[in-house]
Amino acid sequence: MRNSSVDRHSSSTSKSNAGGRRRIMIWLLSLAAFGSWAIFTFFSQGMIMADRSEQLIQKEKQKQAATQTEQQLQTEVNRLKDPEYIGEIARSKYGLYKPEETPIIGDQK
Repeated sequence: MRNSSVDRHSSSTSKSNAGGRRRIMIWLLSLAAFGSWAIFTFFSQGMIMADRSEQLIQKEKQKQAATQTEQQLQTEVNRLKDPEYIGEIARSKYGLYKPEETPIIGDQK
């Protein structure tokens, strides 16, 4: 009788070990799946951040160019408020002179 009780105990122990092994395998597979997902997410977000950083650099360059153009235009607007500058443009671009002025034409050979 003693042998049969030992056999029953060893068979029930191997069944519980099989269930424990199965739980450990499921846990390890779950852990591996989560780890794979985390690594994939980390690298994909890194690539997205690199793209966004490049876009940010391009937008900052565009902003800097627009700011420089704005400053140049503001300087031109301020200069156009000066009557002497307007007269200079009228004489050089359009050949307009005041009635009392005599135009000097240079380099006639």
